[in-house]
Order: sequence, then C-alpha cells, then structure tokens
Amino acid sequence: MQRCHTSRQRATLLVAMLLAAAALFLLSVSRPGLPREFGVARTDRIPATLTIATLNLWHDYPHYSRQQERLETALEALHSFSPDLLCLQEASRTPVVDHAAAALASGLEMTGVYARANGNRNLIRFEEGEAVLAQGALVGSAALELRPRAGFFEHRLALWATVETEAGPVVVFSTHLTNQGGAINAAQMGSLVELVERERHGLPAIVAGDFNADETTPQIAALPAHWHDAGLFAGREAQLDTPSPTSLDSGRRIDYIFLVEGDSADWGVLDAGTFGGEALSDHLGVWVRVNLTVANE
Repeated sequence: MQRCHTSRQRATLLVAMLLAAAALFLLSVSRPGLPREFGVARTDRIPATLTIATLNLWHDYPHYSRQQERLETALEALHSFSPDLLCLQEASRTPVVDHAAAALASGLEMTGVYARANGNRNLIRFEEGEAVLAQGALVGSAALELRPRAGFFEHRLALWATVETEAGPVVVFSTHLTNQGGAINAAQMGSLVELVERERHGLPAIVAGDFNADETTPQIAALPAHWHDAGLFAGREAQLDTPSPTSLDSGRRIDYIFLVEGDSADWGVLDAGTFGGEALSDHLGVWVRVNLTVANE
C-alpha cells in the first residue's frame, strides 16, 4: 500500500514538472525580447534634410514564401532612394532568412536596433519584431509592449531610439499595432501616444509603422494636432482626395509616418510617396523627404 502511494506521488510530481516546463516554454516563446544592436557601426550625424521610410516586411509565417527574394527586392528598392532612417515591422528571423533587419542594415551600410515582439528563434526557429535603422548612431534604445494585449501569443511593440541630426536629436519610433478589433487597436493607439509624448522629452519625433487603422477611424482622427501625417502631403501633391492605400490585401492606408513637432524644432515636408509591391511584401512601403529646422533659427 505504501509503494502504491509513493508511485502516485512520483507520478503527480512528474506531471507537475512537465506542466511547469510547458508553462516556462510557452512564456519564453510568447515574451518580447530586449532591444539588440546590429549592423555597421556609425558615429556620424545625419543631415537635417533627410529621407525617412517605413516598411512591413511580411514574414508570412510559417510559409516564408519567397522570403529571400523579397528581401533582395526590398534592398534594391531602398537603394534607389537611400533612406537616412528606416523603420521596419515584421522583421523576422526564420530558417530562410537568419535576420532580415540585419541583412538590410548590412546592404545599406546602416546601424540598427531590433526588438523581438513574437516568437523565439532559439526555441521555435521563428521570431519577428520591430527595427530602426539609421545612417548615424542610435542611442538610448528601448522597447515597450502596447496595451491592452489582443491575445496571449500576440504582442505589439513600440521600439525607439534617438538619432543625432545636424539640427539636433530626434527620437525615432517603429511600431506595429494589432489588427484584432477596433476597440483594442484604439486602446493601443492611446498607449502609443502616451508613450511617445513621455519618452521624447520635448524633442521632435518620428512615429512610423503599421497602425492597422485607416484615416477614417476615430483613433487616427484623434491623434494630437502636432502629429503630422506625411502621407497627406503625398496625396495633395498627387491631387488625390486621399493618399494611396498601403495594404495590398485590404486596399486600406494603414502604414504611416507621423512627424511630431518638438518644443523648439519644426518639420517641413519636401516630398513623399510609397514604394514596393507584391514582389516585396503585402504592404507598400512609405517614404518622406523632410527638413528639420530649429524654431529660433
């Protein structure tokens, strides 16, 4: 009787250990990572007249369709206008492409910082997240998960770092909001605005990425007045009622570059547009050429 009782205890302990190991595995897989630097070491300042781009690279988990070819197409497209700053979403690490953001940084001779949002390459051979690449040094990088979370395995981040320009420092944010429900997306937008206003410390900022909300949604309409939508400039220049869509799946404009005024610095938009196509991603990239000036100049 004692032996049977001991066997049951051992079995219970074994089940508890297995459940604990499974829980630890799930938590490790579903936990965002810390920012990691990569790319070419840069110490120079970028010009006050600069080009900014944002692009959702489309990881296409678990198929990774044409991922290497699409990455090469992205590099070719980006080479055509040589951005000074590049924000990436769905920058993945897969069995096909070891580190998409690092590959672009190497090809463009940029430095970069990346933070994992979902997955874990060491555990399941896949992860994806946000990245910021620059033609100058990036300092003070950090990342924060936007709230509320849309699901246990879905994490949406904002990753940011400061870059020095000839007109002073600029804080650059790359982000990717949920596509699961308008209310959750709107709440994450509020979380993002609060984060940007807190972390930029009065400096001018760039907030770029895949917002999964078009310009007709309340959360886009309610953005602060000092957040300027660069895509609207492109639409006016092309004499369009609304700028071109960026999602090739939905036909909606959900990718943006917002230029946030600083306490003593102003943005001027010189030109803007989209780039890419189906050969590159399921999103069009967005680019803008701007001039940053100190207000008292």
